[in-house]
Amino acid sequence: MNEFDYLIKNGIIIDGSGNDRYEANIVINGNKIISIFDNSKTSIYIKNKNYNLADLNFKNVIDATSKIVSPGFIDVHTHDDQNIFVDRSMSCKISQGVTTCIAGNCGISLAPFDFSGNVPAPIPLLGDKNAYRFPNVKSYKNEFQKQPSSINISLLTGHSMLRVQVMNGEINRGATKDEINKMKEILENALIEGSIGLSTGLAYPAANDAPIEEIIELAKVLKKYNGIFTTHMRNEGDNLVESVNETIKIGKLADVRTVISHHKCAGRSNWGKSKETLKLIKEAKKKQHLDLDCYPYTASSTMLLKHFVERADKVLVTWSDKVADLEVSDIDKLAKKFKCTIDELVEKIYPAGAIYFQMDDEDLNRIISFDGTMIGSDGLPGDKHPHPRLWGTFPRVLGKYSREMKLFSLEEAIYKMTFKSAKTFGLEKRGLIKKGYFADLVIFDPKKIIDKATYEKPLTPALGIDTVINNGQIVWQSKKPTNIYSGVFLEGKSFS
Repeated sequence: MNEFDYLIKNGIIIDGSGNDRYEANIVINGNKIISIFDNSKTSIYIKNKNYNLADLNFKNVIDATSKIVSPGFIDVHTHDDQNIFVDRSMSCKISQGVTTCIAGNCGISLAPFDFSGNVPAPIPLLGDKNAYRFPNVKSYKNEFQKQPSSINISLLTGHSMLRVQVMNGEINRGATKDEINKMKEILENALIEGSIGLSTGLAYPAANDAPIEEIIELAKVLKKYNGIFTTHMRNEGDNLVESVNETIKIGKLADVRTVISHHKCAGRSNWGKSKETLKLIKEAKKKQHLDLDCYPYTASSTMLLKHFVERADKVLVTWSDKVADLEVSDIDKLAKKFKCTIDELVEKIYPAGAIYFQMDDEDLNRIISFDGTMIGSDGLPGDKHPHPRLWGTFPRVLGKYSREMKLFSLEEAIYKMTFKSAKTFGLEKRGLIKKGYFADLVIFDPKKIIDKATYEKPLTPALGIDTVINNGQIVWQSKKPTNIYSGVFLEGKSFS
């Protein structure tokens, strides 16, 4: 057999390792990279057999001259649990080069969840009641495998989901010993069925009454299954430093890999605290597995909550379940329109969503440049008017922060988006351009790549992404999805 699926020729390879780029050609067959060779070669070895290049045929040839070929980007912080079923093309992600998403962040995951009552924030971010149809991870995985999307998906188990179903909605207290044991049982089953770890959203009503002892007991379950612990910390504002210390303590006592989600310094009075938090993280990393992710914007987006409104310089209300025709509005103008105070407005229109302008550029630059910081979009696909990070995160890092601001090299930027993430989350044979690895690849123009999504027009695709390949099949090309659904459900593995 001298015919193979793909030849990507004349590309500039940035392989995800952080090492220098080089020019080479890539051969793909099935879902794997089977050869990488330079133009000086007249023959190549594939599966221990020598082939003369002149004798080979390829079903598809992609000329990547002057383009970067990198591993597919791994979005380590998403809320795409439901979006993979609603929009199987996942255009918001593949249009920016993402081939793998980690879902189930911030303590909320569609699975495992078996509860029919009203749910507290932030659980409604995942969708309406019809979305909550997966009592276990097995049922979620089975549905995805029957109707996959264009991207790969890995699922964390949300702590808030455990609390709500086990405590029957009575979440304004710490869990009892019996309740913790029940949560541990559900978590262990989830890990056995394919969950890669546990996430928390301790800043939200569903979980902010959970004491540290509750989190530690649950996190201890992870070690047996090499699971990961990710956390939207208890506080990202005035008590930021205390929350970082709490996270370090949880990770140390539970002896688990730990990731601080979307690290930020929220609220003008807390600007500059990244100097202290990053120092704490750097010291802790010497003794335990501790990492962090961030998104490249100084505005956040989540549910409309009073204590988030209080610390923001500006708030845009993006949607409300109670005001169907609500247009995106400044919260002060909206309060005047409804002739009420801001606190009264929040109560009147909740459940609702908002974008909060509350971070400083210097903190963001410091955090995103930190050694080993991963990239996560934290986009909310269910929002009627989402944050632009849903469509722009990864090209923004490459175009603005690497090419224009030169905070780090393109090689380091891609490492933050690929192999660093694969290693941290245990995604085997992903995140590198290497023989025998899965063919998750992005071809882009390094001179043109940039985000185009804005707060006014957040659904605008990025520029510069030519072709996206996932598991050996093209899922994005010519500025549009191909509607090929080659994504797989990824379970974590232990590797270094």
